[in-house]
Amino acid sequence: MRCANLCKGRPSSFLAVVLLFLLPTVAWSSTLPPSHLIQEGGFVVEGSSPPLQHQQDILFTPASTLKIFTCLAAIEKLGKNFRFETHFFLDDKNNLYVKGFGDPFLTSETLAAICARLKKLNLLRVNTLYLDDSSFNLKDESTPLPGNSSNPYDAPSGALAVNFNALPVKVDQNGTISSGEPQTPLLPLMGEAAIGLPSGFHRLNIATLDQSSTISPALRYVGELFSTLLQKEKINLINGFSAKTVPATLSPIYIHKSEQALVETTRACLLYSNNFIANQLFLRLGMQTYGGPATWKKSRDFMAHYAINSLMLSPQSFTIKDGSGLSRKNKITASALITVLNKFKPYAHLLNRRGSILLKSGTLEGVYCYAGYFKNSIRIDAFVILLNQHLNNREQLLNALFALHKKQ
Repeated sequence: MRCANLCKGRPSSFLAVVLLFLLPTVAWSSTLPPSHLIQEGGFVVEGSSPPLQHQQDILFTPASTLKIFTCLAAIEKLGKNFRFETHFFLDDKNNLYVKGFGDPFLTSETLAAICARLKKLNLLRVNTLYLDDSSFNLKDESTPLPGNSSNPYDAPSGALAVNFNALPVKVDQNGTISSGEPQTPLLPLMGEAAIGLPSGFHRLNIATLDQSSTISPALRYVGELFSTLLQKEKINLINGFSAKTVPATLSPIYIHKSEQALVETTRACLLYSNNFIANQLFLRLGMQTYGGPATWKKSRDFMAHYAINSLMLSPQSFTIKDGSGLSRKNKITASALITVLNKFKPYAHLLNRRGSILLKSGTLEGVYCYAGYFKNSIRIDAFVILLNQHLNNREQLLNALFALHKKQ
């Protein structure tokens, strides 16, 4: 009505000027996705005019979209060719020490190859196998991760851990217990962990096992697996294993470097949204910057410094508690995450691809997020969707924003 009264009796040229002046408001209101899709959340889409954005400077929980931030920081700080290491020492009593530095890819296959390598170094007899996880000190800090989760994706971090700290167990209908995967032998820990489980395949979070022993379930898992694989290589282990710090006087007889360079590690982290890998990277960043042992605080301090000084983010635009996005205390604005994505563009190919969309999802109960890029033949534009609401409308919102972006 106001526009009609204003334009009444005016020439068409005047009307055109008025409409041009009002165009941003008209275009914004007519191109926004339906408001019922957003109860609590924000989004930003680059490359659109007028800008497609909503509550872009409000803090929201990002869930696993935070992994893009972690992977970017890791690539820039550690370098694309960085490889995690695990060190092996032998003392004058033929005790073998294994010291971990956070390699997330110490799998059963990798440990089998390491045992074969040790045999080639003429290691035929070991008195005691000692396990050293002292390069991470996470015991005196409250973990940012879910403490009561049985989900293997929530498995805890550690300096020396195997198979992503998840234990594969199979229980037959007659109660017979076996390993849940062919590359991992049956271990005593599996038998204990499987008591009371229903028949079927289980992958158990190591944190849910009995923690009362003098050696943690995570280190016990390493010790049992390593002991079994050493004996398969005919390396005689006399006195079993225990936890012990490597004497400072010893030099490594062998340094195992991860088969995957960092860029491939980040690819796996993003492709499978692997929380364990993300937090191993996160903790390594703090240790790399401030020295060992790794702590959650050192890594949080590094990420804050990196965000403020390298990405020029406002301290009020983020709070980072872990590298995986599992903590609900992680917060970031859509605008800040867009800045991360713009810096991550050279590595956009590491994200999952869905047609013309490169995508990372993030999901917790009541948290539904997407971040990535809309791609065409000319350029890629970053987008962020952060929904912290009970109604999961992120797919509808993604499709609506993608359609609007294509029209630009």
